[in-house]
Amino acid sequence: MRKSGWVLVPLAAGFWLAGCRSTACADLAAAYADVDQKARPCMERAPLPALDPSRCEQNLHACAEDDVTTIESQVRCYQRLDTCQPGQKDAFLQDITLCDSRALSNPCEAAIF
Repeated sequence: MRKSGWVLVPLAAGFWLAGCRSTACADLAAAYADVDQKARPCMERAPLPALDPSRCEQNLHACAEDDVTTIESQVRCYQRLDTCQPGQKDAFLQDITLCDSRALSNPCEAAIF
């Protein structure tokens, strides 16, 4: 009986796609970097906590599913922020605070930051 190489194609594609999938930690780090760029017209740095994506990923298991959902919600909120306009610093900071109001549990926050 002849074996076909086509059987391996879906399996290889699955592994390839899994490697390309982003994680909550990588998404949060990218969102933080984006917000930092959006803040530049008004301030030197956005007032966001330091995040090491590797540490976050290693310790994400300490976060409940609700925490991961919260991280994803924060990322979407940060992505919707407009670039800070000179003279609008307070409004921009208020928008960041609104995104940050989606609080993580204490064990999760301590683990990933």
